[in-house]
Amino acid sequence: MPQEEYTFSKIEEKWKQRWQEQRVFEVDNKSQKPKKYVLDMFPYPSGQGLHVGHPEGYTATDIVSRYYRHKGYDVLHPMGWDSFGLPAENYAIKTGTHPRVTTKENIATFKRQIQSLGFSYDWQREFATSDPEYYRWTQWLFLELYRKGLAYKKEAPVNWCEHCKTVLANEQVIGGLCERCDSQVIQKNLSQWFFKTTAYAEELLEAIDAMDWPESLKITQKNWIGKSEGASITFQIAGAEPKEKLESVDVFTTRPDTLFGVTFLVLAPEHAVVKELQSHITNWDEVVAYQKQASAKSELQRKDLDKEKTGVPLEGVYAVHPATGDKVPVWIADYVLTSYGTGAIMAVPAHDQRDFEFAEKYGIAIKEVILPVFGEPHENEEFRKTITAIVRRSSDGKFLAVKWKKFGWLSLPIGGIDEEETPEEAAVREVFEETGYTVRPVKKLGGEIIMHFFAENKNVWRHRMDQPILLELVTEEQAKRTAEEEEKLDPLWIEGKDLLEKITHPENIIGVQRCLGIETAYDGKGELINSGEYTGMSSTKAAQEITKKFGTTQVQYKLRDWLVSRQRFWGAPIPIVYCAQCANKEAFETTDIDGTSYAIVPVPQDELPVRLPDDVDFNPTGESPLKHSKTFHEVACPACGTKRGEVVRESDTMDTFVCSSWYFLRFTDPLNDIQPFSKEAAAQWMPVDLYVGGMEHAVGHLIYARFITKALRDMGYLTIDEPFTTIRNQGLILGENGEKMSKSRGNVVNPDDIVTAVGADALRMYEMFMGPLEESKPWNTNGAMGVFRFLQKMWRLQENVSATHKDTEQLQRALHKTIYKITHDIEALRFNTAISAMMILLNMCEKEEALSQETFKTCILLLSPFAPFITEELWERMGHDKSIAYEPWPEWDEAYLEEEEVTIGVQFNGKTRGQLTFQKGLSEKEVLALVAQDNGLEKYYQGEPAKVIFVPDKIINLIY
Repeated sequence: MPQEEYTFSKIEEKWKQRWQEQRVFEVDNKSQKPKKYVLDMFPYPSGQGLHVGHPEGYTATDIVSRYYRHKGYDVLHPMGWDSFGLPAENYAIKTGTHPRVTTKENIATFKRQIQSLGFSYDWQREFATSDPEYYRWTQWLFLELYRKGLAYKKEAPVNWCEHCKTVLANEQVIGGLCERCDSQVIQKNLSQWFFKTTAYAEELLEAIDAMDWPESLKITQKNWIGKSEGASITFQIAGAEPKEKLESVDVFTTRPDTLFGVTFLVLAPEHAVVKELQSHITNWDEVVAYQKQASAKSELQRKDLDKEKTGVPLEGVYAVHPATGDKVPVWIADYVLTSYGTGAIMAVPAHDQRDFEFAEKYGIAIKEVILPVFGEPHENEEFRKTITAIVRRSSDGKFLAVKWKKFGWLSLPIGGIDEEETPEEAAVREVFEETGYTVRPVKKLGGEIIMHFFAENKNVWRHRMDQPILLELVTEEQAKRTAEEEEKLDPLWIEGKDLLEKITHPENIIGVQRCLGIETAYDGKGELINSGEYTGMSSTKAAQEITKKFGTTQVQYKLRDWLVSRQRFWGAPIPIVYCAQCANKEAFETTDIDGTSYAIVPVPQDELPVRLPDDVDFNPTGESPLKHSKTFHEVACPACGTKRGEVVRESDTMDTFVCSSWYFLRFTDPLNDIQPFSKEAAAQWMPVDLYVGGMEHAVGHLIYARFITKALRDMGYLTIDEPFTTIRNQGLILGENGEKMSKSRGNVVNPDDIVTAVGADALRMYEMFMGPLEESKPWNTNGAMGVFRFLQKMWRLQENVSATHKDTEQLQRALHKTIYKITHDIEALRFNTAISAMMILLNMCEKEEALSQETFKTCILLLSPFAPFITEELWERMGHDKSIAYEPWPEWDEAYLEEEEVTIGVQFNGKTRGQLTFQKGLSEKEVLALVAQDNGLEKYYQGEPAKVIFVPDKIINLIY
């Protein structure tokens, strides 16, 4: 009888319908089984549909979900849609199509594609953030935060495009221009709503280290939160008249030890003090022009470290140095931001690179106050002042090394600072003494000196009595090898092995500006010089002492409060009403609207949701489209009943990140119509056990989700501290040309085409087989065909199954090793190696004359999480009437994991000459006998050896 063909299209369509009809993957909130909550990062359903890169993360979470169902867990694996946002509104502006229509169409496309791939989502829990039933609870969340003092309104600068009459997010500003129309983007103050994320800054930071998250993600979050411990120091601003004190400016600095190196003060262009000093500033027109210029730049542009520094002095006023009483010039410069610290800095150009570049450009004094020391000062002067002087050519970054006559290898000149010698003078002298070359000839070659201080070596340099015969310029890689070779050849080269890494580390590079013309500042720590009574003190101690006398200890964070207002239509309306009649009531905060005071009145919960209206003109006018909707503002004040005329709704909508900052909680109880989720449901499922998505959400979404979780915890709605236990970021699947997939590159691969060609199981398995989950890898359609052929082999294997056959010992051993490996690989998300192990096992099974039913059943179960369609079909064909989804996972027998034979290397006088395979546990005498009998080793074997080095089951070495 001819074998039935593997018709994947019929099989996949059959099981899609079966799963849906039987609601196989739905879970309730009443089970007593252990739980796993496995979640994909909320997808935005774009009009372009999926490409083959999108299912990678979804496949990974589906494998894990299916595996844990086999292991006896209740698995919550939901899917929904992050459906608010700018793309749908932009499309509405372009075509006149309502965002509600395009969003519904896009969701239908995404859902069809996702379902075609057999992902085991609990579809009864599906929702979209644009559903009024969902954003009702987003509005509830806003009101809860407002009641707890975690939501507030204030004026703040935003990115503004005058041509489009709209606010832009930072990512919509490309090179200072609007991505829509290429018009110049400016900074404009608007009244905005904020969430107080900074209230949790310290807790958000402290919890990161304990997270089971990728290290790169942890570092990104730490940098985003940006904790800085330092001091607040006050500078008095004086005018032209002697001792005429006008204003005071507080600065925040992380380096109070550099206070004596301050040579100018810098204010943000928009700093409030600048306006207060207007009558005393003699170049006011120049100041105003610069302020206007700075306002045209986005914050990202101003923070760019590589941009050219610009500024304007405030002529007619100066700052008084708090320690010396010296006059210090005051400038405004756009590299200082009001959003960080106090909006003012004390500039120390010798020890801060931005300040250094600014001072160099404008000819401002540079005063060094830190003597670099690698480590803290030591009582032994020579011990703490040992330096390394390396010449590096700036044109190509090559390092100057000495080639030694006797040894023929390169070394790097090292030496120390003599008494009453500056570091600069020491560098010049050391190069001359050890190479015979002065700095000046080196400078003609375009060279420069980099100096580094060692603290732990009293005598790094040992003169070898072999004069250098030439100098060579070597690459960074060669310099690394140089250090390694010197360590091998001369044990006295104690500190040389990590030399290049040390000297090129940013913390250890110092500027030798005046002597050698190096354009850099030393921002490391060391010993104070030129600092009055603090001279000779270590940076650490000086920072403490200077703070005590001239400032106060302070902690700052880069993290800022979350600006949630959007002047957009397609978002959740902010549930606030403004009432002029209630403005004089103490119960309400007030805000100014067009010169009139209004009370801020929260919408009562029983009036939620505040729905988006239909009478909206999407074209940008400079204000939210909701402002001009008549139906939207047909509202009475919830507090006093006053109607339209003196009452208006808030016209801004919420940032879409608000919707996605809590969606994982709604998934625990999505049908609840009296609260966003019950405390019991959240306690049952939260936290999310595995969260998979892109690294691009490392800061925005993940910071916001963590903030909301902690806020709801403190309100009593949750009992957890963090929303996500384990996070993994999948890498990109690139086009076949190795570039990121995009329509413009013409390299997009549609998963529908692959499913049509080889089936969903093959697509799923190939995406996991391409390489480690977290790595980027190029798509190869031939690779998908290879996996398809593997599935065909699996299909044909059913013909070899026998109810009476007993498998060989060798196959059983391989089977149990495969169970062990696939189990551990799935739990560690090593899907590519799990699939490889399955392929190896299948090849063994093919070579057998027959296969037992139990072994074939185990093979089906092992493959089930990866290829659910074919395994469901094979399972049913073996006589099972229930889905394979909840069948117990196979267990391995430890006895089969033990190796009975070993292969060891056979060495003669330390060189491997062959191998031996034998039964485990043989003695030295027994192994020597095998060596003597092995024909392949005959020419090396010389009878009884003088010595034998034997490690049981590992190695044998015969010494003659």
